[in-house]
Amino acid sequence: KMSSKFTVIGPHDPILDILGQETVLPCHLFPRMSAVNIKVRWFRSQFLSFVHLYHDGKDQYEKQMPDYQGRTELLKAGLTDGNVPLRILNIRHSDEGQYCCFVQDDTFYEETVLKLRVAGQFFVSILSLCVLQALFFSITVTLTLCLGSAPLISVEGHQDGGIWVVCQSAGWYLEPEVLWKDLNGRHLLSLSETKSRGDNNLFKTQTAMVVKKNSNQNLSCCIRNTILNQEKESAVYIAGQLPSKSLSELTITRNKTKHRKKRTETSVVDISHTLRG
Repeated sequence: KMSSKFTVIGPHDPILDILGQETVLPCHLFPRMSAVNIKVRWFRSQFLSFVHLYHDGKDQYEKQMPDYQGRTELLKAGLTDGNVPLRILNIRHSDEGQYCCFVQDDTFYEETVLKLRVAGQFFVSILSLCVLQALFFSITVTLTLCLGSAPLISVEGHQDGGIWVVCQSAGWYLEPEVLWKDLNGRHLLSLSETKSRGDNNLFKTQTAMVVKKNSNQNLSCCIRNTILNQEKESAVYIAGQLPSKSLSELTITRNKTKHRKKRTETSVVDISHTLRG
């Protein structure tokens, strides 16, 4: 490798895109120069097993990795300015990870490494009725989220002089963070937590804590996608004394929860029931 003729530059932060859609992995040369007659190789962990190869002024698909056949393209609109981004169509789970953009001319080569994160998707349709100048408009808003089910909070019995309260959720593409919080948003200790992938390759989680006797307490279970900073949250209010040998006149009500973050989705369901030992 000779003294530097150009530098290959890519993003420092991971590229985040949605399963089933397309993504563009940015890569460009500095200083600005034409890349029309330069060799550009995109690969994962092994140099010879390429994701995409551009050489002799055209895309070369022979010996391309089978997983990427028919799904890649070097975007050529900016080649004269040194832009060599890779487009990948129909993103799959297996596309997530590290990519190397390797650029070579007759006497010199340089490379940069970037990461792709892939998020699952589901769609939530919200039907709203608006009044404007005495006219009604039905508006459907479609949100693309990467969240699982709303947390389900239940009481599973006695534990250590209190009751065992369990929170469950499923359908998370990225491994979620799970938190118990009190009314003031302070984090509470979880005594048990499990996370696993189901048959659909999505994460399910279960966490539990003990609510002591003589407790009147607002609890919320929050499950977060930390990459996208999105969350779902359910809350309960536990009122009444909790005898050590029976559950007497214990009322659990799932209450409305305030939106604490711009991208927070909260499950709002009101239920009340009494458990008797």
